[in-house]
Amino acid sequence: MRNVRSVAAALAAVLVVRGTGAADRPVHEIRITASRYAFEPATIHVNAGEPVRVAIRSTDGVHGFSIPALKIDVQVPKGGDPVAVEFTAPAAGRYDIACSEFCGSGHGHMKAALVSAGPTQTNR
Repeated sequence: MRNVRSVAAALAAVLVVRGTGAADRPVHEIRITASRYAFEPATIHVNAGEPVRVAIRSTDGVHGFSIPALKIDVQVPKGGDPVAVEFTAPAAGRYDIACSEFCGSGHGHMKAALVSAGPTQTNR
């Protein structure tokens, strides 16, 4: 059993080292709350190319979190347990977010936006 733990620890260390090759950029973490019939915050700001981790939790019933242009669609369970979504921020632009799980009469109005900013240009 001790050898299995040693091998597992060594493998985990190798995976962590290999996983940091993506420019060692810090992950932009964002927390979102879904409730009838809104996402809070309603606008998420990211920088194109940065790694992003979004943690979504529901304060009431089951909701969905969908960014169709990025092929992201997850179910957010009731009970407050967060669901994490990780992705690389897309090219500069505005991306629609919607609830993809019917949650009541205001479901169609449950929308938000991901706003991705391009690289900042400097004057020389």
